[in-house]
Amino acid sequence: MKKWFIPNKKNDYRPMLLRKGAIVAYTVVLLIVNTFGGLLGIPSAMASTITSANIIELTNQERVAAGLNALNNNASLVAAAHAKANNMFELQYWDHFGPNGESPWMFISQAGYSYVYAGENLAKGFRTAEGVHEAWMASPTHRDNIMSGNYRDIGVAVVQGTLQGKETTLVVQMFGNLSSKTLKASTSAPSVKSAPTPKPVIKEQGEIKSIKITYPKTGDLLNDANLNLKGDTKNISGVYTVEVLSDTDVLGEVDSTNKEWEFDKGSDWEEGEHSVSARIKDSDTKSDSVLFTIDSTPPVIDLQSIYVARVDGYFELELEYPEDLYELRLITGEKTIDIELGEDNKVNLILSFEDIGERSILMFSDKAGNISELDISEYFIEEKQEEKKVTNLILGIKSIFNTIDGINLFVVFFVFVLLTLQIYILWRKKKLSRSVGSLFTVGAWWLIILVAIFKGYGGIIF
Repeated sequence: MKKWFIPNKKNDYRPMLLRKGAIVAYTVVLLIVNTFGGLLGIPSAMASTITSANIIELTNQERVAAGLNALNNNASLVAAAHAKANNMFELQYWDHFGPNGESPWMFISQAGYSYVYAGENLAKGFRTAEGVHEAWMASPTHRDNIMSGNYRDIGVAVVQGTLQGKETTLVVQMFGNLSSKTLKASTSAPSVKSAPTPKPVIKEQGEIKSIKITYPKTGDLLNDANLNLKGDTKNISGVYTVEVLSDTDVLGEVDSTNKEWEFDKGSDWEEGEHSVSARIKDSDTKSDSVLFTIDSTPPVIDLQSIYVARVDGYFELELEYPEDLYELRLITGEKTIDIELGEDNKVNLILSFEDIGERSILMFSDKAGNISELDISEYFIEEKQEEKKVTNLILGIKSIFNTIDGINLFVVFFVFVLLTLQIYILWRKKKLSRSVGSLFTVGAWWLIILVAIFKGYGGIIF
């Protein structure tokens, strides 16, 4: 084995796996895998790092940095985005409008979102959430959607499938606003915390001074564990400091010179109830307490509780759901089915064969707006394996490498290790100069293949 991997006298300091014949073999393998991989049953991509949560986080980071409101993850818009993605796969098109006149607004309305403002961004073929977001932000029309002050809500679907003969990942991003209230982006850069300011100077004006918390309000149930408290004051001028208290404990303080103030706790709020108040430092001016609840944990449905029975002409779906569930939907194909929740935390739903599309997603949310998704497509697939017949050789390849990307990266990494090892040993043996030509050839090949592989980590937006 030494002659194959390690430079030594017996192989003239040229391991067999780095000679011309081996490089030709690697090239042939990569050509076959990348050209005929789909026919051999090898998926084209590794598990995508794109998730709806990542897309929403990147979107809100961009908006908040520009002084805009963060968008709320809305269950209806999520359902609409899934329905649109499923419809594109089912009818095999790549457009905002389908071949039968399907429009983004149709999916949004069918999901039960009565919008005043609405928009849609599409992407396909990307490997990372950052790649999708950067491409959208580089496009004026897509950027306008992301940075629009017209929107309050967002819903994102990330769905994998075969579109127009190619396995790909579709990302559908939908925006909406149920009211006519809008917000303009700040024209100035976001404020930056400065050095500590002097103690508050509060001038007597013969009027009652007051402070109150305006957000959140008593009774609010929130899913944002990183929320900022907001409030305002009356009859207080100059620089003042607000102390935020939980019972008698001081959580922190913030300086302000305006009527409004905003407190960043600097860490997540714990799950559960919080009773907080605000006080002007070094004074008796204090707000009423506000009692709110943080619930940022999405609901969970136990897979073991899901049961699908096939009966002539229809499916019967049964499942159990947690007590904190507030809304349950089945998105199958382009249809969104609202499921009525029973009193015993159980669901029994009858579905015709025609109702079931290629993909079936259970989407559920709690009262705080936390959303979870569960792909239950496999429960509706008939137990026929004829279409999945492949040779033992292909099964072996898939079990080891799993994807085309996996094979590509394995070959590149393998050659890189061999190349690095050869350079190191030749350098130690002081024989590096005699092998510069062959090393350059292999290194150039390796670099070209590496660039070719990573050049494919892009996609298309629409």
